[in-house]
Amino acid sequence: MPDQTCACPHCRCVLGIDAVMKDGKGYCCQGCAEHHAHGEPCAAVNGCECAKAAP
Repeated sequence: MPDQTCACPHCRCVLGIDAVMKDGKGYCCQGCAEHHAHGEPCAAVNGCECAKAAP
């Protein structure tokens, strides 16, 4: 069974029906899939702040 958590390094969100697949990995939102390249926040409703840890 594949990992059901977001592949963004600092994100712990569970993948939902809106998961974004990129390079064979699952991300909870587009911001995470792009590794927050432009400072996009995590779109999770639980207040995840993984974007703050992105380089």
